Parts: sequence; C-alpha cells; structure tokens
Amino acid sequence: MYAIGAFAKLTGVTPKALYLYERRGLIEPRRTRAGYRRYTMRELQQLSRVLALKSLGLTLEEITQLQPGPAAPKRAGVKAGGARLSDILARRRAVLEEKRDQIDRAVRAIDAIERNDHPAAGVERFFAEANWDRWEAKRREAGAGIVRAPDRASPSRIALFREIVAALEHDPSGASAATLAAEWNALLEREADGDAETIAARRKAWTHRHRWPDGMRRYVASLYDAEPAVWERVAAFIDEHSVHR
Repeated sequence: MYAIGAFAKLTGVTPKALYLYERRGLIEPRRTRAGYRRYTMRELQQLSRVLALKSLGLTLEEITQLQPGPAAPKRAGVKAGGARLSDILARRRAVLEEKRDQIDRAVRAIDAIERNDHPAAGVERFFAEANWDRWEAKRREAGAGIVRAPDRASPSRIALFREIVAALEHDPSGASAATLAAEWNALLEREADGDAETIAARRKAWTHRHRWPDGMRRYVASLYDAEPAVWERVAAFIDEHSVHR
C-alpha cells in the first residue's frame, strides 16, 4: 500500500491529478482509520485505464462515462456498454483525423518553403495560401445552407477561352493565335469600360499570377469550367502572343 506521495512518485501523476480522478470516481483509494488515502494494485490498474484512455485524447468527462462498475457516477442519460463506447470513439476519431489533416498541411507547407530557393519568398507564398484558405472557409461558413449558382465568367469570355483551348489543341502556332490573344485583351478592356486604372490593375494581377495561391488558381479556372493546368496553358498562350506584356 502506498501513501499518496509515494503513489504519485511511482506513477508520475501529480497528487492534484489523483485528487481529481478520485472526485470523478475514476480511482477509489482506501482510507486508514485516520482518514489517510492508501493506494494498492487496484488503484494502479484503475489509473492505468484512465491514462490509456487519455492517450486517445478522451476527456475526463468521456472517460467517466466509460467507467465500469459501482464507482461510475450515476448520471442521467449516461449509458454503459458498446453503443456509448462506439459513439465516444467515433467522435474522438473525427477530431484526431481533423488534427492529422492540419498536421499534414503544415508539414507540406514547411516542405514547400524549404524547397524554395528563396525561403523568404516561400514564406510569403505560404502567407498568401493561408490567407486564401482562411477567407474561403469564412465564405463557405457564411454561405452554409444558401443555394446559389456557381461563379462563372461572362459567356463571351468563356466562348473565347474555349476558342483558345481549341487553337492550342489543333494549331497552337497558327496565324489565329495573335488574333485570339488580341481579342482576349480587347474583351477585357471592354468589360472594364475602358477605365485605364482598372485595366492596369488587371494587367498587373495577370502579370503576377505566378504568386497567386493555388486555391485562387483553382477558383479562376473554375470560372471557365476548366482544370487549373488548362487555364494556365491558356494564360501562357495569351502572354506569348499578346502585345500587352
């Protein structure tokens, strides 16, 4: 039999934590006639159960609900058995999978920064990606339950985009290339109502699209109902044949 100090030293669990587990009914130390707590192999087994369940990420409330035997507190709505265990473990799995996804994303981001020849530029790109993802999450949250048509570019721009895709597939170096690129630039100028400031801002964004977050690339490609690789190929085509560099 161990006094609380010796038991705490043996198990590596603080006396404060042992008191808490006792109040929860998770361990039941015996008492001497003088009222001192005494811990035996039974309490060691009880504590081992608690620590094992905590290693799964379960809360003390969940562990208490799973506590077998007469020591379990009588709570309204708390059921013993496999159904309760399944529910609790399913919730814990969902939480752990979300955390794993967060860790995987963080590792991929660090890898991308380290692979960049200029780590500072890699960090800036990470900032852009993280900001895009954060605002996209807010947008989805705000629009939850709202049914709306997907964003699309104007019909005339989509039609011209598809013409360029066809030119790339059949005759990428043909005489129509420069004409299509000129039509694209003229269309964007018409959509900007000839406003020089808007046109300049669009050209600047276009020129620096290599800095765009991947999420933004996917979004812009979706405006044309295209894959990002197809959209980028069209963008490079326009750059190559356009008089507006």
